[in-house]
Amino acid sequence: MILEEELQKKFNSLYYTKKEIQYRLSDKSIDLETFWKEALKDRKSTGLPIPLTDQKNMNFWFNMTKEISDNIHMIEKSAVNDLFRSVPEDLEASVIAEALIDEAFNSSVIEGAFSTKRRTKEIIENQLQPSNKSEVMIVNNYQALLYIMDHIDEPLNEDAILSIYRILTKNTLDESDIVEKYRTDTVYVMDTRKQMITYTAPDHTKVQGLMDSLLEFINYNNEFHPVIKACIIHFYFVYIHPFFDGNGRTARAISYMYLLQNGYSFFKFFSISSVINDEKNKYYDSIEDTENYDSDMTYFIKYYSSMIVRSISKVTKNFEKEFGRKLVDLTLDRAHIVLGKRQEKIINFMITAEKNILTISDYQKKFKVSYETARSDLMELEVLGFFKKSKKGKKYVFVFRSINDIVKNINEYFIDDNNF
Repeated sequence: MILEEELQKKFNSLYYTKKEIQYRLSDKSIDLETFWKEALKDRKSTGLPIPLTDQKNMNFWFNMTKEISDNIHMIEKSAVNDLFRSVPEDLEASVIAEALIDEAFNSSVIEGAFSTKRRTKEIIENQLQPSNKSEVMIVNNYQALLYIMDHIDEPLNEDAILSIYRILTKNTLDESDIVEKYRTDTVYVMDTRKQMITYTAPDHTKVQGLMDSLLEFINYNNEFHPVIKACIIHFYFVYIHPFFDGNGRTARAISYMYLLQNGYSFFKFFSISSVINDEKNKYYDSIEDTENYDSDMTYFIKYYSSMIVRSISKVTKNFEKEFGRKLVDLTLDRAHIVLGKRQEKIINFMITAEKNILTISDYQKKFKVSYETARSDLMELEVLGFFKKSKKGKKYVFVFRSINDIVKNINEYFIDDNNF
């Protein structure tokens, strides 16, 4: 009994599904069905109801697990990250353009489009005519994102959702899938991995009522944290499946719009869908788990919030490598600081290098200079905030700081209000 209680506590904290619990129940004396029934009872007793119903007319619900809470904390922290907040206007436009291209590509590939990022960038930047359906999907996705950016201050209502959907699916639908508004027949979701139908969407006669409920939740429910709401919006839209095709792309677009509208403007700097594209199976499994396990949306919220955290980590690294040098140059220019040629080269090298530690002897070898010259160059860069000097064993090493910390240091100590 004590063992069962300990296992219940452990499995509930990790929020395993029934199948995952089955794999981990090594004690064969424990009956899986009884164990799962107790686990579900415990989860429901602490679960928070969501004012949206499933096909059995029961409310969806979720648990605010430690993992979800930690994810939200990380997202909140990133929302005020100086790396994104300090992007100058003349750099911001190019960063956003890159992010929108990346999002258009990844969101389309998730749904089966076949292309490359290089080709996507070529088509969009040169305004080329798409040569196949995949390229049409990608361009449509890009146009939908531009629509969102242009209408960010407008309500996320039915007209907005239908406009986004029509942009996304323009010239990509079969004639039988083209409708005036919502779908007019039953739709099924096929799992191509298992070669079987895994979900039957609500009857088409109920779609309007379900969409009305979702729109009411979007615009009038303030009970949940915005990140939680964005996850719920995304899932429930896919659950309703209001269209014959394009539901996934539309769900990602409107949850993206919702986050931008609710103070998370830093999302415009990166693609959320890039991580989903890398782990499609986990994404679809989290949707299926919610559908299969008593409408418990914890599975999807846990996955989606974790995915956002991974996206932020990925984009921060990419941002520093791709735009770090430009951001540093602009900051130095505003501070009227001029680096030496060797110093410029070492900064360029460290921004893209895998290692962030440099020694004086490393610097000597790289530039073929004396010990004193190397030391002097690095000490100057330390004062500016590029490096932090630290002792490792008997010698000092210079640890290259993050772009965020470098820019923050220069802004704080070398730029006064008169320089703006």
